[in-house]
Amino acid sequence: MKDKPVRKLYILPFVCLIICAVVFGVYAGNRFGEDSIEFFAMDTYCTAKTNGAKAEKVNNSIKELVKKLDADVLSRQNESSLVYSLNENRGGPITEIKDYLEVMNKVCRDSGGAFDYTLGKVSDLWDFGGNPQVPGDDALETVLSSCGADKVIISYGSVSFPEGLSLDFGACGKGIGLDEIRDNILDEGGIKSSVVSLGGSILLYGNRDFTVGIRNPESITGYVATLNLPACCVSTSGNYERYFEENGKRYHHILDPKTGYPVDNGLVSVTVVSDSGILSDILSTACFVLGLDKGMSLASKYGCTAVFIDDNKCITASKALEGKVKINADSYTLRFQ
Repeated sequence: MKDKPVRKLYILPFVCLIICAVVFGVYAGNRFGEDSIEFFAMDTYCTAKTNGAKAEKVNNSIKELVKKLDADVLSRQNESSLVYSLNENRGGPITEIKDYLEVMNKVCRDSGGAFDYTLGKVSDLWDFGGNPQVPGDDALETVLSSCGADKVIISYGSVSFPEGLSLDFGACGKGIGLDEIRDNILDEGGIKSSVVSLGGSILLYGNRDFTVGIRNPESITGYVATLNLPACCVSTSGNYERYFEENGKRYHHILDPKTGYPVDNGLVSVTVVSDSGILSDILSTACFVLGLDKGMSLASKYGCTAVFIDDNKCITASKALEGKVKINADSYTLRFQ
């Protein structure tokens, strides 16, 4: 009789998320007119710290926007959302997300498929958010054969795709949220600065410098390095964010679109800095899948900078970040590429 596989699921506890802001944190002193808010949306812990006369009103608007964007547009599970409807009907009008979808398609092409937003059914087989398990090879192969962004057709404000394919905005939804917050709320004026964290993606807004901490992969608290940055968006993808163990082997949630299995290339995390929320979010995933050299090239192609951390405790950062990166952990080394 075959032994029943032993599975252990590791997802950062809610309290720990509060402590380390999921992947990285932002250090900022108290300022006049400051207001902070905390909430849960997009399956992650979210925060906003805003300075200005309208800070409280702005933070409430941020919370409302993120929750509405999640429930009405991006969620694959909510029956009233746009993405749910598209998946059920194999397409439909995409006015609200057309521009974002075009960016996603471009990165898919430029990354050689390292970023792919059509892996919804593959993610379902792994079920990292519920009862995670290693899927059978036959089931995985069958589902993978139906995936691929090249099968998605965008025409005249609508999208269509074949049966068996499922759109999944999990690797870009938080970045979309940051862009929507900046463009539709913060740019309205009356705000000195704001730091918005949607899980592993952060928006730094205001005419000042910010210090961002990249989480130490070996600890649920503390930072392995810090970045000194002006207003921008910063996203991190790490193999320590969500994972489980089965029969002594560890499986994390960043999947290789070509194999359907977790990426295994020696990387622990990738952080991407960009003026665009969606690009920082997408590229952190694409660069992780591609690995250091190809990933660094892809980030550079889009005018972004990146920080790669590998399992040999080496931190490799874009040359443009020289003088902006500081190591906080003695066991790690830093180089620029």
